[in-house]
Amino acid sequence: MEPAILAVAARVPPWELSAETVNRAYGRPPARGARRFASWDEDPPTLAYAAADRALQSFDRSRLQTLFIASTSWPRHAAAQAERVAAALDLPEGVEVVSLGGAWRCGVSALRLAFESRRLPALVVAADRLTEPPGSDRETAVGDGAAAILVGEGPGLAQLSSWTSTADPVEWNSDDARFLAHQATRLASRVRREECGRAGVSAPGLRPARAAASALGLPASDAALERIGFCGAAHPLLALVELVESAGARAGPDPGSRSASSGEAAAGGRPRPGGGDRYLWVSCAEGLDAATVEITGPVPEATFAPAVERARPVTEYGRWLASRSFFENGAGRGVFSSPAIEQRDSEFLIRLHGARCASCRAIQTVPMPACGRCGSTAAPTRFPLSRTGTVFSFTHEYYVPTPAPPVTMAVVDLDGGGRIVVQVADAPPEAVALGTRIRLVLRRLHMGGGVPQYYWKAVME
Repeated sequence: MEPAILAVAARVPPWELSAETVNRAYGRPPARGARRFASWDEDPPTLAYAAADRALQSFDRSRLQTLFIASTSWPRHAAAQAERVAAALDLPEGVEVVSLGGAWRCGVSALRLAFESRRLPALVVAADRLTEPPGSDRETAVGDGAAAILVGEGPGLAQLSSWTSTADPVEWNSDDARFLAHQATRLASRVRREECGRAGVSAPGLRPARAAASALGLPASDAALERIGFCGAAHPLLALVELVESAGARAGPDPGSRSASSGEAAAGGRPRPGGGDRYLWVSCAEGLDAATVEITGPVPEATFAPAVERARPVTEYGRWLASRSFFENGAGRGVFSSPAIEQRDSEFLIRLHGARCASCRAIQTVPMPACGRCGSTAAPTRFPLSRTGTVFSFTHEYYVPTPAPPVTMAVVDLDGGGRIVVQVADAPPEAVALGTRIRLVLRRLHMGGGVPQYYWKAVME
């Protein structure tokens, strides 16, 4: 059976910086446009985790054979970061982890490798956290985000076919719309466009995106570029996620209805419910790639569109700068860290496994030489802890390094047993209350000796 897309998911941070805010800080006239940016404690590994965890929500992770992970902005050694993401997802230790980088095209390359791989199911994740010089015209042209696509055998959600690529040995400027239009014309002559209702085009700028769409001769959009900014290696996969999820949304109305939404009209008519609808996916990122996307099954709850709509504008330019450069400016570097300790306790720290006492069955969430309840030293049973729970107690602390104090520290009772102390992320102090439902996510904790350290934080469900 041919490989197919089994699941898709996107991670779009809520924080939004507008060009108007930037220009106001520099005394320039107002401008249009905005970008999404990751929180101060998020980076490519944590963005990748968030998207991948969502894509694997209804999948048996023990079946996964390969993890392809792509980024052009890893905070340190790519191989170690990719392995950390695999551990945080609690994937089997025998899973093959393949790390790609160095070019915006690496996310597309990872997806193609997955479709050609014999080790299926495979998960493809691309994540980037991009920054342009402060005050520059491109400061709000780039963005942060991640996308995950699960590939395996079966009909799944969608199938890719007629994959074609073209490249040029000469480096080209991403703003050179005329050159890109020429490339897109070459691509259009080779790609199958019959019965395609519309195209999802990803490009590193509005002008090249429009040029490519014009050359293809299909209604096209780049929703990620317009609402998030260019997201590097993740951008083409975000476009694919949006294409698949929006196709599922458009298949929702009753086929007997005579009315059609504006999205359906732009797509060239209502797709046939139940699958069989074709679209064109095009990536313009240091080369051009295209494939026909055929929807073959019902799409689950959307992750891209709702995240795009949950924008939280940041109107203070200084807050953006403080958040962006928090770790880069040396914050938290005095905190002691030890790679040896992290390696020894990685099952607890990164995989988030707990231990159940062999005598009294008490659950420990941190490694201890003896049971804290009965004192037994018998070898405990290791097992994965739940990543959801309820706030048992909390306090607001000012001693924890953060660009926006205070930090809320919460004692969380995990579903299924166990209690853990973590920071609360992405929520103002007044939003936290006793009994609040939370979900644990991987975030950067601090820097120690120039090495990023990660642990779990709580976000509200």
